[in-house]
Amino acid sequence: MKKLLSIVALTALVVGLPSGSFAAAKKDKPAATPAATPAPAATPAPAKPIPLYSEVTTIDTAGRTFTHKNKDGKEVKFVLTATTEVKNGKADAKFEDIKVGDWVSGLRLKKSDTEYEVIKITKFGPKTDTKATGKPAAPGAPATPAPAKKTS
Repeated sequence: MKKLLSIVALTALVVGLPSGSFAAAKKDKPAATPAATPAPAATPAPAKPIPLYSEVTTIDTAGRTFTHKNKDGKEVKFVLTATTEVKNGKADAKFEDIKVGDWVSGLRLKKSDTEYEVIKITKFGPKTDTKATGKPAAPGAPATPAPAKKTS
């Protein structure tokens, strides 16, 4: 029995030594392990587009920009790039078709507190009065309906 116990203890010692020496060797070689290699620089996630609906206050066709003045008087600049999609309703359009006073909608990316890059823009034209009928006026129609004449 004493002999069997000695053999088991010796076997356990022999089996346990090599695994401990390999573990120590791995710690000595940090460059060989994939975990020790530096992680690649994280790329920022692409910005999420923000909805756009505003009135064109000023326009610069040469610079492909327009501004909108907020209720608090702060001017916000919108920059169109070469990849910006411009529409007039559902039809294709050009930036030059947009005029001061037109209402536009679309998608934008925030560049700063006062500047946005426009991804997509759709022109709607000047705002019409919807109070009287509940529906926007037809293009070319007066913004407010004429008063009804009394007939006697």
